[in-house]
Amino acid sequence: MTCTRTRRLALSFVGLIAGDAALLLYMLLDAFVVRAQLLAAHMGDPYGQIPVAIQIFTLYAPFSLVGWLIVGAPVVLLLPVRSITRWPWLLVVTLGACLGPPAMVVILLVLGYGVHPLRRDGLPFFIFSILVSTVSFTVYVALLRNQLRDGN
Repeated sequence: MTCTRTRRLALSFVGLIAGDAALLLYMLLDAFVVRAQLLAAHMGDPYGQIPVAIQIFTLYAPFSLVGWLIVGAPVVLLLPVRSITRWPWLLVVTLGACLGPPAMVVILLVLGYGVHPLRRDGLPFFIFSILVSTVSFTVYVALLRNQLRDGN
């Protein structure tokens, strides 16, 4: 059974949503840790950490969509379905981790906003892109395997 291009794009978009959800969860957990540290130290604004994390996520989410359009969608359309479903999970996770940084470099070079991808201020963007792309590609391959196993 083959999977149509539209179905593959839809499955990869579901993967992107899962990757963004993982990023939001990571940011919220980090905000809770910082909040607890600030409360323990009796300094700063501990109650402002969670809204800031949500604001940063709402700024990052559109860029992950652009990265998916630049790198994710072409990769999904170009890689043959049968070979992807036979890959071991370690290869899937490794390839997923490698897909995020090229998209982030293109986005930062085109849009820039004063952030150079090779400077230290661009490092969090790379970490976020690796997290999102790893989860996205892994979920995509899992959904693809499930789709082909069910024969739909």
